[in-house]
Amino acid sequence: MALFVGLRGVGAEAWLAAVLALAAGGAGALAVVRRLPADLDGLARTHRWWCAAWLLVALIALGQTARMSAFMLDPEQTQHSLFPDDPWYVAHCCLTAYSEAARFATEGNPNIFAPELYLDRKLGPFQVDAYHYPPSFLLLPLTLRTLAGDDFVHQRMVWFGVSALALLVAIGAAAAAAALEPRARRRAIAVAPAVWISLPVQLGFQMSNVQLLVISISVLSWAAFRRIRPLGGALLALATVSKIFPGILGLDLVLRRRWKDVASTAAFAILFCGAIYAVVGPAPFRAFLDFELPRLSSGEAFTRPFSRSFAVAHNMSPFGVALKLEKLGLPGMGMATAKLISLAYGVALVGLAIWAARRGALSTAVAKGSSATTELSVWLALLSLGTLASPFAPASYVLASVVWLAAVDREDFSPLFAAIVWLATSAPFLLLPREGEFVMRAALFLPAQLLALGVPTYVLWRAATRPAGHRATAGEI
Repeated sequence: MALFVGLRGVGAEAWLAAVLALAAGGAGALAVVRRLPADLDGLARTHRWWCAAWLLVALIALGQTARMSAFMLDPEQTQHSLFPDDPWYVAHCCLTAYSEAARFATEGNPNIFAPELYLDRKLGPFQVDAYHYPPSFLLLPLTLRTLAGDDFVHQRMVWFGVSALALLVAIGAAAAAAALEPRARRRAIAVAPAVWISLPVQLGFQMSNVQLLVISISVLSWAAFRRIRPLGGALLALATVSKIFPGILGLDLVLRRRWKDVASTAAFAILFCGAIYAVVGPAPFRAFLDFELPRLSSGEAFTRPFSRSFAVAHNMSPFGVALKLEKLGLPGMGMATAKLISLAYGVALVGLAIWAARRGALSTAVAKGSSATTELSVWLALLSLGTLASPFAPASYVLASVVWLAAVDREDFSPLFAAIVWLATSAPFLLLPREGEFVMRAALFLPAQLLALGVPTYVLWRAATRPAGHRATAGEI
């Protein structure tokens, strides 16, 4: 369905898009079936209720994808929105910022980050969002505009198709990775539909935010590095130049002395930045360094969302803690304190990444056969913590990687704990209207914020301290 939407976005007729989507889906399903672990055979007899539950969740995921596809094909079909009665969710689309920034850059605008270019404007039914990404990110929306043209509805279709397929392939690549031990592969397959229908994932799709695409590309780079090093380097470089925070994975590669992977990633990053520079010129780069970067580090760039109570309550970053406490009336809180907390968090994150990588490199040198499962969890943990370094990290999509991490990491988390994480990150959106009382909303999202920080931190700590011969005991699934 996602492929059908994407093909319609590039102008394919409905019948042709349907034929191509069905053919690609059939080929993909056949390829996946051939790579499924042999120990899945006979599960329908030995674990009948588990299989029935998996099938039910998979059908729900299929139905929700169909519903989302209908909203992507026609934004007027607001009844298919996740929250059709909430005008903000219906009209909010992060892709508006990406598309408009690409247009401004190609038109030679000297400062594509100027807020007045975006605020209080609409693209069709969608409010235009502000642009806060590095100039190298423009590689994605410029490619999108080449594929879909200037029609924003078509751009949104293609973006959804690419994002959904990227996540689907990333989940499949992680689940089917031959390097994973068999039970880890079985659990990754078992939890895939539940990860897909979690609200942080579905809201990320609906809001057309790049977060899901970047996380997917980063996980795909992990899988590609194990087989095709240049592809892994290209994918990690693309993720890094797009959103910066995946660069923490580059630090992990350096500390593990994977020099060929480091070299290929650096080479592609230079290539991508050079290509964008050649297309848009120096103005966006100069504006980013002189204008936008200081506003990002201070939090000033997000003044508008910080003025909304629900956005403050939804902010999962350590920077947002001070803003929540200020709103609760605690003296001494505010932007200055938030900046100090954010700086301390950044230093702690780098230190934790260094410790985990150096200690982990020693243990995996002894136990290479069990390293892949831990390595995948470490990458998801670094991505989860890296995204929280931004002053504004909305629960609407940044929690997706935490849900995925808790779901697939059978060495550290039981299925019950993974279910708790799923509920804690999805239920708050359903329990109180978006414009509900701030104290109640902040309280509902507090467990999610604690899990967003605690789950990946625990994974990195365990990766650094786990004995070389350790075997998983968190659960059989």
